[in-house]
Amino acid sequence: MALAAKQTRITDADLPRVGAETPAGQWFRRYWICVSRTEDLKDVPVGLRILGEELVLFRDLEGRVGLVGLHCSHRGSSLEYGDIEERGIRCPYHGWLYDVEGNCLEQPAEPKESMFYQKIKHLAYPVRKLGGLLFAYMGPDRNDPPPLPRYAPLVREDGQRFLEPPRYYDYSWFNFFENAPDVAHLSILHRYSGYGKQTWGNNFFNYRDIPPFEAVETEFGMKAVSRKPGPFPDSEYIHELGAFFPSIIHLGSVNSQGREEPDNEHTIFLTPTDDEHFMLFSIDFYTGPDPNFFDKVMERRYGSSQKEEPRPYDQRKYKSFRGSIVMEDIVTQSTQGLLAEREEHLGTSDRGVIMLRKMMREAVETAMKGRRPKGVLTKGHADQIIDFQCFTGIKPKGKA
Repeated sequence: MALAAKQTRITDADLPRVGAETPAGQWFRRYWICVSRTEDLKDVPVGLRILGEELVLFRDLEGRVGLVGLHCSHRGSSLEYGDIEERGIRCPYHGWLYDVEGNCLEQPAEPKESMFYQKIKHLAYPVRKLGGLLFAYMGPDRNDPPPLPRYAPLVREDGQRFLEPPRYYDYSWFNFFENAPDVAHLSILHRYSGYGKQTWGNNFFNYRDIPPFEAVETEFGMKAVSRKPGPFPDSEYIHELGAFFPSIIHLGSVNSQGREEPDNEHTIFLTPTDDEHFMLFSIDFYTGPDPNFFDKVMERRYGSSQKEEPRPYDQRKYKSFRGSIVMEDIVTQSTQGLLAEREEHLGTSDRGVIMLRKMMREAVETAMKGRRPKGVLTKGHADQIIDFQCFTGIKPKGKA
């Protein structure tokens, strides 16, 4: 980690890079990172690449979950093909057995009296379960990590929780993350899709009348708060979209019927595979009465792209993408390229992006100095329920 120790000033170009020797990579490792849905981990090891590191995730026959280095400490064979046993995972090559903490328990080919196994400590990261997701801690002090935050959508029991299958992207996680405070794009890019089709979306996300917004710093990151006059006297439309450290997006408490009381929260965890690939874990928590709500949300989120007449001369990679929120995001974010390799001209409508980058630079510099960055909990807050307090819907005017 010498590189980060020598660097004292962080630039925007440093922020997307998550390798172990990079400043942002060391900062990112101070947080618990989502690595899988619980239901996706079965009786077969799962090879993963997280923050540029090659790892394998497994559950031993006693139910303990481990995240360890992919390559056996003996001769480097992949533990993705290992045998899962009561005490851990066994390398298929020479049978070295590792528990979830990386302790080597057996070396069958060594003499029976040999204590060589006690000298081996395989790379291992602690894993915790929360709300149907698995989180790993890859930072310093792995024997005494900070508390795993108890995110409200993952611990609440007064509604229904829906976890989408993970999505995989082949561009920078940072492009997706800083898209959250760039709320001007909602009225432009997504005007043909979900945002223009919600109960009140046509009034709020209007291409010709983009709602003003303010960028607000919070305890765990920031949120962009947009407002417009509401449909009733002394009411207003409010849309709060949050970006929280290290890479969480919260789309607010949305009322699917356009009423004041919210009934759904949408939370996204971004996990960089490396600098140019990432995984996305999406969670909805619904407290309303509609038994078909999640089906409707999926249709709005993934709705079919607009039908277009085939044009043989169209050589673009994405030929039809309008009408699908997911595809619209992919087209615009993937074509940006890495932050360090593009030229930008930021205006006043980019103030949310500007604030997020500034806060991230400060957080990375804080971690470089060995201090606790924003969003990392202390032991005294282990039982705190983390409510990002975003709201989307209609409220009486002036009501916080």
